[in-house]
Amino acid sequence: MALSLSFSHAERVDNKVLTITDTSGVYHAVTNTTGWGAPNTAVGDIDGVAVTLVLNITITTSDGTVTVYDPINLRTGFGPFVTVNDLVFTIDCSMLFDGGTALGTANDELPDGVYDITYSCNAITTTNVELIDGRVENAAFKLLRMMNTAYEYDGCIEDTTIVAIFVKTYLDSVRTLDVAARRQSVLEQLNTLERLLINTSVYDI
Repeated sequence: MALSLSFSHAERVDNKVLTITDTSGVYHAVTNTTGWGAPNTAVGDIDGVAVTLVLNITITTSDGTVTVYDPINLRTGFGPFVTVNDLVFTIDCSMLFDGGTALGTANDELPDGVYDITYSCNAITTTNVELIDGRVENAAFKLLRMMNTAYEYDGCIEDTTIVAIFVKTYLDSVRTLDVAARRQSVLEQLNTLERLLINTSVYDI
């Protein structure tokens, strides 16, 4: 069988780097007939010209703004590649260009939103639709750290405590949604979280 691509993603805790890791594996005649290596395309064949490896990222923020960033030639930015273990790509704002203008510098935070990430080797492609919510998550945990223990006792509970508990619960519920199937709902709920956090002065935009 021919090569079939797959990948995973992880956002760094400071929200400045999105790491894309190839999970296609190495070809094996029994256990992985769609992996890298003969008779399929070999990792070492990726030269950026005849055999390309490209990442396309489109970001939709909670206000509905859609930005399609220029394709990233992974061979140019991260190659050459020798083994499958080399296929790990750390993407920051300085690598995302829209009409020649970068989203930001390597020290800027990536925006929260729905990310359509397409990973391609020539005509072979796969796309993951992911919710990236590191900024909201960090703001939510900042709220939680600011909570006092008043809610453990009888009496009046501070508004900030109620908001902190609600935001964390709401964020957990958003993460249970199928992002590809419920894109608009996810974006609307992300927008609600952002507005709540802005009003508590723990969220910067």
